[in-house]
Amino acid sequence: MNDLTKNRLLELLADQTIFGLTGEELMELEQLKMQFPDWEKDLSLELTAAAIGLSNLEISDDLPVNLRAKIFANADEFFSQSRESRDIVNYTVLANANTVEAVQKTFEYEPKRPFWQWLGWAVAAAACVALAINLWSTRSRPQTEIVQNPPVVQTPAPELTAAQKRTQLLASATDAVQLSLANPKNEKEVLGDVVWSNSLQTGYVRVRGLTANDASKETYQLWIVDETQDPKTPISGGVFNVSSTGEVIVPIDVQLTVKKPKAVAVSKEKSGGVVVSAPERFVAIAKV
Repeated sequence: MNDLTKNRLLELLADQTIFGLTGEELMELEQLKMQFPDWEKDLSLELTAAAIGLSNLEISDDLPVNLRAKIFANADEFFSQSRESRDIVNYTVLANANTVEAVQKTFEYEPKRPFWQWLGWAVAAAACVALAINLWSTRSRPQTEIVQNPPVVQTPAPELTAAQKRTQLLASATDAVQLSLANPKNEKEVLGDVVWSNSLQTGYVRVRGLTANDASKETYQLWIVDETQDPKTPISGGVFNVSSTGEVIVPIDVQLTVKKPKAVAVSKEKSGGVVVSAPERFVAIAKV
């Protein structure tokens, strides 16, 4: 058998361990094994590949007690035999130390392994290195990035103006009422209107024709007169300023709960507003 045939056998064995063989390659391997029966039961390649595959496993569990005991017993028996063999060898060496030839024969108690079998181990080692590189490159390969659709950002709805909120209140609140706002000294002089929902405790005052005020000195203030309390202490509904003689829509911001509204009024007060107003300071009023 020539060296080329042996090398082909080792090549097929290495490929079988790492990559697997085709049908034709398996038939070729079986024929070569018949020519080299010593390799029929050789597991060096498979054991080396298995050792590399198991090198990264994490083993934290303890061995079963019976298995540990069996391993120690076999180890004692093995090393005991090894010590006996070594003692025999040493004795033989000492007994025949007079001649170099006897010493050489003593250490040749085990037949030498053929060179092509050592070559097989070298090929197996090279194949295992290739397998380790392949495993490392596979594990270190960057993961495929999954492109996800960007989150849908909803455009916030535009803030409604006071006029739009007033219209919405009129359309949605079943108890919303609309009252005319007039000059308390001349009821025929309409200065705007009031929209109020008692269930929602909210409303709007729309005024026009009021004179502009100097915000640093004075301000307009809203009031709601409630039948359930003293008319001298109406409920404040917030303050506002008028910068021109045009139409102004102001939300009513009550600080207390209105139970039975009797009237909505607008007064002119000092800058910042007051806690209690007097009827003579009313510049507009709407009666319920």
